[in-house]
Order: sequence, then C-alpha cells, then structure tokens
Amino acid sequence: MVKIIRVVLIILLAALIGLGGFQWRNYQKKKECRDNGLLYFKEEDYEKSITYLKKGLKGISMFGKEMDEDMSCYLAESYYRLGEYEEAARIYRSLRGRNSGKESYYVLEAEAYMAMEQRDKAVELYEKGWKNTGSSVFLSKICDAYIGSEDYEEALRYADLGLEKDEENAGEFLFKKIVIYEKCEDYSSAYETAVQYTALYPDDEKGLKELKFLETRI
Repeated sequence: MVKIIRVVLIILLAALIGLGGFQWRNYQKKKECRDNGLLYFKEEDYEKSITYLKKGLKGISMFGKEMDEDMSCYLAESYYRLGEYEEAARIYRSLRGRNSGKESYYVLEAEAYMAMEQRDKAVELYEKGWKNTGSSVFLSKICDAYIGSEDYEEALRYADLGLEKDEENAGEFLFKKIVIYEKCEDYSSAYETAVQYTALYPDDEKGLKELKFLETRI
C-alpha cells in the first residue's frame, strides 16, 4: 500500500513539474510576442504590432494574466491609431468588463466613440464611469462633450456638479463655466465668473486673458 502511494505521489509530482514547465514555456513565448509587438508599436508599424500581440494573446499561461491585459491595451491602441475605432472600442469594452473600476478603460473606449462621431455613446459611457468610479474626470469629459454638441445648459449643469463634487479641481470647472457663458454670449455671467476665477487664481494667465477680453464685452 505504501509503495502504491509513493508511486501515485511520484506520478503527481512529475505531472505538476511537467505542467509547470509547459506553462513557463508558454509564458516565454507570450513574452516574446509581447516584446515584438511593443517594438513594432514604438516604430509605428501598427499592423505588425497587431499581428504579434494577437499571437501572444492566443497563448495560454497561468503566469501571463497581467501581460495579457497589457497586450490588450497596446492592441486596442494599435487599432485606434490605424483608424479602426470600432475594434479598439470592442477591446476596451472587454477590458472594462473585467475591471469596471478602472477609469482609463471608460475614457479610452469613449474616445473611440468620439472618433466615430458617436457622441451620445461616449457621454453614456462617461456617465457610467462616473457612477462606477466616482471620478470627477468623467464630469469634466461629459461637460466637454456637451460643449462640443452646443448643449450649453447640460454643460453648465455638469460644470456646477464638478464644482460641488471636486474642490481640488474647482478651477478647471470654474474656467469651463467662463467658456460656456461666452459661447452662450452671456458675457455678463462670463465676466462675473472670470472675476471669481482670477480672485482665486491671480497668477493664471489664461484667466487674466479671459477677464481682459470680457471687460470689452460688458
């Protein structure tokens, strides 16, 4: 009985060693593909970069989880730079599905939608990012998107929400309000906001420039 147990243990140990060796070889092959993919990415040969990155992602290794995420990011960016925005969005969507708390995946996927002129989908994604992460980055992005679509009422609402939720970056949202009021040709409100902004940031050149400009409009 003891001999049988020993034989079984030896077989199991050999199997584990074999499996570990197999996984490690796969990891090395995956790493080689990643290195080649990044080399071509830096050389701006995105088609070759895609070829190697896709090959690397097909390899299976228990040691390569973080590497897979990294390669997926480079793969999406390669597609983006080739103008294949739908494919880039698809990859970022997949990454976001696996890590819903990472704000960069929301932003990058939304940028792909913006490149396809799908502003509504981008805004929807920014709103989801705000809900899931609480990062004021998304309030800024939503505000900019509404400015771009000339929906100044919504833009102003998100600028005010940014001021309420993010004291650290209050200046950014306050300056957005100046821009929004200017675009609405509400120069009186823009001037009042510029006065408020320059009082808080007296050395900010863009604020002083806006204030000087608005003095000629009231």
